[in-house]
Amino acid sequence: MNPQKRSIAITAFVIILLSANLTRLKGTENIRPIHFVTLITLGAAFGVMLVNIIMLIRNRKG
Repeated sequence: MNPQKRSIAITAFVIILLSANLTRLKGTENIRPIHFVTLITLGAAFGVMLVNIIMLIRNRKG
């Protein structure tokens, strides 16, 4: 498997896990530190996936 495609697959798996964890958290009226950690990590995972997709597209064109 192409390392870039493997990286995208791993990132997608992490995003799915983090999304499931975020939906499982209760008590949205009081924001706890775990909410911040989950949201920051989820945003970072989306950023990594976006960069990997852009690199994959650029390498195909070149």
